[in-house]
Amino acid sequence: MWTVNQDMKVDILRAGIAAPSADNSQPWRFTWGDDHLDVRIDATRSGNVSDTRYVLSDLAAGACVENMVIQGRSLGYAAQVDVFPEAGDELWIARIRWRRDPDGQRDPLAAAIDSRHTDRSFPWRGAIAPSAQARLDAQAERIEGARLCWPRAGREKSMALKLVRLAESLRFRSPALHAELFSSIRFAAGWDAVCEEGLAPATLAVERPMRPAFEAMRRPAVMRVLNRFGAAAMLGWRSAWLPIRLSPGLCLLVVPSAARTDVFAGGRALQRVWLEATLAGLSVQPYAAAGVLSLGFVPVEPHLRQALSRLDAGLAPLCGNGRGLVFLRLGQSRSAPPRRSGRRAMDSFGPG
Repeated sequence: MWTVNQDMKVDILRAGIAAPSADNSQPWRFTWGDDHLDVRIDATRSGNVSDTRYVLSDLAAGACVENMVIQGRSLGYAAQVDVFPEAGDELWIARIRWRRDPDGQRDPLAAAIDSRHTDRSFPWRGAIAPSAQARLDAQAERIEGARLCWPRAGREKSMALKLVRLAESLRFRSPALHAELFSSIRFAAGWDAVCEEGLAPATLAVERPMRPAFEAMRRPAVMRVLNRFGAAAMLGWRSAWLPIRLSPGLCLLVVPSAARTDVFAGGRALQRVWLEATLAGLSVQPYAAAGVLSLGFVPVEPHLRQALSRLDAGLAPLCGNGRGLVFLRLGQSRSAPPRRSGRRAMDSFGPG
């Protein structure tokens, strides 16, 4: 093992921090040793209702670790990742041990770490070339047990659209999920600025005429009234069904089980697929609600439990022997999003 110098530590951490996380929560903490880096879940930024049993945090941590492994390799360091090193510590996700490997093969995905982003615009154009799809499949399969499922036109695609729409509408029907969603949106930033944590309104691609109504929806009483007129179903249609229907590509990340080790591995595979898509010039929007809610960990209100059962039953034929975690909408946008989510200062992630 070799000691990683300070400049290398900064480069590796910067890559990890650039990873995606649910609602831009950035739920990571880092601590460096001489030749290793400990990655922990930040309990102050995790464990919300959708993150029960740390499903979303494990996904984010997997993406974060994979970014750091990729970046470390580009700097001449090989990584050994020990997952959940201490069984009694549920927040200690991984210990990454580093060794100098100047002759190791560099990972081309490192070039996409800084430019990877979520794009919520639509419609997108251009079919996904078979060669690009094959590269995305190969990146997912670099992580043991992970794979991509591509719902085809017809019954499979129709079922996928219904499931994603149902899951997204539940985020507005459930008071607990509604409160969680709107607490992550930083309305104080306005519609033209970004923020270093959470979701800036400018990144949500809400049409200008709809912005006042969307802001009003953060109040539970307003949302309850609007839901009497089908608002949640309409929002699921607008935020999920329509963008996916008007995009050329949709895939589902599948892992062997709902075990935390498999969810963490799914985060690593998700990041590799997303970086490969970025290199291929593809726009990406993730939809995690269907997969996460179908696992049955999220404690939604009793009257919505039947909807969760429908999610689980609907995903099963798409996944085969596995669990679907995240849908990815893929295509080619006319232009990059005008705003991207920010990141907190590096020193806020721990003593690394």
